[in-house]
Amino acid sequence: MRHHSNAHGEAYGKPVKRQGVIGVFLNMNKGTLCFSIDGEYCGKAYQDDQLKTGPIFPAVSLLHLAESFLT
Repeated sequence: MRHHSNAHGEAYGKPVKRQGVIGVFLNMNKGTLCFSIDGEYCGKAYQDDQLKTGPIFPAVSLLHLAESFLT
């Protein structure tokens, strides 16, 4: 997974497969956003003071499935 890009930037977590569960953890007190993949915690993905304010509107965007995701 990557933030704002599918090819650039620091890699985060492990590859996401075709089936599985992605957990999302938003801590609005600390302004942090974390994820888990199939129950395995991936650590803090993003931190910003703007996450401490609301309102929050959840959304998910998938750009495309790469061949490595289909295994």
